[in-house]
Amino acid sequence: MKLFLSIITVIFLFFTPVLEAQQQPFIFTLYGGLFLPSNQQFRSHAQSSSDIIWGGGICLPFKSSLYAAGDISFFRAKAVVESQTDSSIELFERFIHIGIINKQILSGNVFIRLSGGLSYVSVKQTISSFRTPEKSIEADKKLGYYGGIGLEQPLDEEGHLSIFGDVVYDYRRSQQKQLYGDFGGIRIVFGVHLFMF
Repeated sequence: MKLFLSIITVIFLFFTPVLEAQQQPFIFTLYGGLFLPSNQQFRSHAQSSSDIIWGGGICLPFKSSLYAAGDISFFRAKAVVESQTDSSIELFERFIHIGIINKQILSGNVFIRLSGGLSYVSVKQTISSFRTPEKSIEADKKLGYYGGIGLEQPLDEEGHLSIFGDVVYDYRRSQQKQLYGDFGGIRIVFGVHLFMF
């Protein structure tokens, strides 16, 4: 966690002078969509390959087409493992992304978005039933990475609001015996950018 906080601090210290010089807008982001977790064990228990993910963040422009971006998102899914004993398993993942977004004009006022950077993923799995007390396991704390591609379109001429859609891949592997494997996945999200000038 200390390493992650150090990386965040360095990124924002690096970008702050450029941001002040250009006086570009500060951008709020909200999004939601589907997350397809990579963890095979959970997918076999849940009998489903996706569930809802949602999140929000900020973007700070430092060039005409390049943005520093940070966001936090949440995924929680629950599955019944055995109906007779009311046994269930719940997977909770929190993703923190720090990276960049590069936007280029694709056609007219539609932009193509390329994003990537570091991620810090918290993973918690909870198993419960009416016969046994609830038991939670947390994965080891590690950094991962992410990358994505999407489209964005402004909704007004003043450029205060835009909508976007992204496909993002998160990679985060756990070596912990109780929670072994890949706890990243693919997300398909739609969201809005609110530009604060």
